[in-house]
Amino acid sequence: MRRLVPLLWLALSSACVAPAARQKMSFDELYSDPAPYPTGDEAPSASVRPAPPSRLTPEGDGLDSPELRQALEHFVTLARATRQDVVQGSPMPDAQVVNWREINTWLDVFLRAPVPRTSSLDVVRTRTTLESELELDARLYGDIPADLADAVLARMDALATRMAELRRLQARAARRSTSLQSTRFAWPVDPVVVTSVFGSRLHPILGTERDHQGLDLAAKAGQLVTASSPGVVLRAGPAGGHGNQVILQHDGDITTRYSHLSRVLVVVGDVVEQGDVVGAAGRTGLATGVHLHFELWKDGVPVDPLDELGPTDSGEEPAFVQRAAPVGPSMTQGRRP
Repeated sequence: MRRLVPLLWLALSSACVAPAARQKMSFDELYSDPAPYPTGDEAPSASVRPAPPSRLTPEGDGLDSPELRQALEHFVTLARATRQDVVQGSPMPDAQVVNWREINTWLDVFLRAPVPRTSSLDVVRTRTTLESELELDARLYGDIPADLADAVLARMDALATRMAELRRLQARAARRSTSLQSTRFAWPVDPVVVTSVFGSRLHPILGTERDHQGLDLAAKAGQLVTASSPGVVLRAGPAGGHGNQVILQHDGDITTRYSHLSRVLVVVGDVVEQGDVVGAAGRTGLATGVHLHFELWKDGVPVDPLDELGPTDSGEEPAFVQRAAPVGPSMTQGRRP
């Protein structure tokens, strides 16, 4: 689809200068030459395919994976050879579609390696390479298969997540001094006034009964929102009905989510400590007024934050605002008043 091209441009977070292509180049040569991509006979034809490595065995342990470097070199060489014979705006050739599918397969093997055994250098190098080549393809080809574009972008997201996980492990190792593995959570705003609790409720805008997967906390416009626990930023930006949202990854497969923010003050990959500012309260997305929607997920399932947060910093229980029951269908709203 032609409309995939601008979408791919929006999805790419950065652009790299396209280096010159040659018959046989090392990975370092491919990405150290600032010259623009040539149009003469220097580039190899699409029929010249370096033999791909027989298997990918990413060992990690903080070291580069030569197998991954070879796979990327093979992918880049073929991609640039294929572009030489294509007219601007033509559909992506079958050879390049196959090339992308092959590198996706290699990435699946690489991402199956345990996080601690993954080299952060490999992750950064791979994501930068794919972004650069996808940008060149989006600029040249007028039609890229929709399923292929989705598959490539999904693996870029997976690489970003892997980088965040690596940074979280590094931060945890640095913090590990005395102690306890238990994660303590703090309230993200102060004072703490709960205006809507966890559970089933009548949606205030849509008018249908839906699960409320977190707590609504009263806040003033622009009030600072802080991290409930140390973690790594997995999302920082628009998220549909949640408006501007920040998601933090914590130890033990736990995430916290901060929604309807007027401003996001962190970026993906940031390592934050408990109490660090992540955004400012607002009413973006589906919201009837300024407030913070706060969620806590364990093992991929939302849980009631009241079971984890307990008293406020001052030692008092959070205050609750009892709203009048709506006229119409009955509504259950969590387990607390």
